[in-house]
Amino acid sequence: MNHIITLEQLTEALDNANPGDYAKIIKNIRISSDDLDRFKTWSTHCYTRNCIARTEKYELILLCWDIGAKAPVHGHGGEECWVYQIQGTVEEKRFEEESDGLKVTNQVVLTPGKLTYMNDRMGYHSIENISDQRALTLHIYTSPIDNCKVYNTEKGCFEMKNLSYHTFHGASIDSIV
Repeated sequence: MNHIITLEQLTEALDNANPGDYAKIIKNIRISSDDLDRFKTWSTHCYTRNCIARTEKYELILLCWDIGAKAPVHGHGGEECWVYQIQGTVEEKRFEEESDGLKVTNQVVLTPGKLTYMNDRMGYHSIENISDQRALTLHIYTSPIDNCKVYNTEKGCFEMKNLSYHTFHGASIDSIV
């Protein structure tokens, strides 16, 4: 399989594949930051969720991480998730739930071109931008995720959270409603 260097090539490959073939496709991604310009949005000290494509078969989201931005510990609503690192450096920590809280089971640093995979059977994870620049990650899910378990550190337990986007197909959610 040839390298996938544009979003159009990626969405075409995903549209024409069975979900069981997604891993092979995703391992061939070589998309540059420039190809994602129309989907980038930024927010100070947090990350933004920018939906590039959403079908019955998959969801493709660009996360834009400001310096120091961190996602809370969360699950994936029963779906598979691949994260392709495009720009900057992020750290993924994986957790398992124990009677007295969460235990870190693994951590990995992702640099541009690196890929990680996660699903609920593997536990939970969190991602944080640990670089001194903004970071970009491309997330590919088998089927869209509308809600997931998120760890509430104040209460010491998981709660269901409805997920939303900052942009959809490049348009601000505020301008869509």
